[in-house]
Amino acid sequence: MQIDKRMGSGTHGRKWYTEEKNNIAFSFWIKLNCEIEKLEGMTIEMAKTIVEIFQKLYGITLDIKFPNDIVYQTKKVGGILTQTKSNGKIVTDLVVGIRD
Repeated sequence: MQIDKRMGSGTHGRKWYTEEKNNIAFSFWIKLNCEIEKLEGMTIEMAKTIVEIFQKLYGITLDIKFPNDIVYQTKKVGGILTQTKSNGKIVTDLVVGIRD
């Protein structure tokens, strides 16, 4: 899977922009060979894990706006985007993007 590291994209073709300072944005890619059904609910599970980490490590209470937004006191502070490449019902590549 060819990925242009300079380009970020969200749902509905929206672009991701983030300032260089005081922000975080990253993506990671995983090579897979699994049935697509096994990935169902992955984005919300990742959001739950992030919320859990912030509560446990920093005492910060975050909420989730289903399915992929991280919210602090009603303000969106982050998001998670997952994209897959498949061959039939088998997922071959997974890209996960997380940004503030």
